[in-house]
Amino acid sequence: MARHTHDGDMPARLRAAMLRGAVDTFDYLQDVLRYCAPDRASHGWARMCMYRASDAMDTVGRMAGVIAAQLEHDGVERGTIRALLRVDRECVRTATPVRTGGMPYSPQELAVMPHLLQEQVRSSIARVMVRLQVVLRLSRSTGDELWPGRCLAPLAKSMDELGKLNGLIAAVHADTMNEQTLGRYQHLFQQQPRSGMPSADDRAYLAGLLGRPLGEGSSTWHLIGREEARRARGSLVRDLHEARVVALLDLLEAEFRDRRWEDENGRPLPPVQNAAVGCLHAREVATWPEDDEDEPLYWLSDENERVYAKAAAAALAARLSGTGPFGPISERGAR
Repeated sequence: MARHTHDGDMPARLRAAMLRGAVDTFDYLQDVLRYCAPDRASHGWARMCMYRASDAMDTVGRMAGVIAAQLEHDGVERGTIRALLRVDRECVRTATPVRTGGMPYSPQELAVMPHLLQEQVRSSIARVMVRLQVVLRLSRSTGDELWPGRCLAPLAKSMDELGKLNGLIAAVHADTMNEQTLGRYQHLFQQQPRSGMPSADDRAYLAGLLGRPLGEGSSTWHLIGREEARRARGSLVRDLHEARVVALLDLLEAEFRDRRWEDENGRPLPPVQNAAVGCLHAREVATWPEDDEDEPLYWLSDENERVYAKAAAAALAARLSGTGPFGPISERGAR
């Protein structure tokens, strides 16, 4: 019989882990956008986008894995954990991509990111951002005994979305990069499929969170877990950087709470995509030096995202300074 130790709430130790994962994923997604820009093409946009999309996928996977380890610790049956992880629908990264329509591309055509990929990047990032704020909200809710499944579903879907994005980037380079290169750029060596969750490292992470000795797995993740456990006893938000990310995800949650965000084909609605990508841009706006006359880069953004980013940055500054409300941006006329 399962032994529950959380009384319907996500344990504080896991809340710290979810916050850390959400902030890190936000950072990686912003990097994906950054390296999509034409002026960054010389840095190797495909390599850097696959690096960071893979890092984001693995970070989301670590969030799912430690929840799976908690369920295992509570005595939940493995079959139930696998079902909650949506193992039967998993999309993993691979060095042998499947070609799609409109290919192949020549090296000259891949000097900058093709339009097909630009649209997919925006769509994929929007899906992950919306689901990320759902997990962050659920981590702070109380009295919900179904929180494990409600968190694992969006985490699993986000992993698959990032896996598909990596697959598409790899597919357009199938004629210009060999499998060894594609595997290296996608960090296949560090990929942890959900079918193997909880892994030994997931259990080590949880052991650190619980203050238990390391049994198996990475001592690094055990130490990280111990550090997160210390955070759980105080303020979860460590610095201004994390405060900005949490505030922007809260903004996104307030904007679309209890509202439909996908169309009939499962694609993010335009206002949702603008808001999600705009929130990533907003942090750049908020941290841009006041004496710099140039505007910060708006990677892959249209005018709606630009307007939203500026409004979100203003709302972020108001919230962090305590001088203004932090309601939905749509109320400020930034659609």
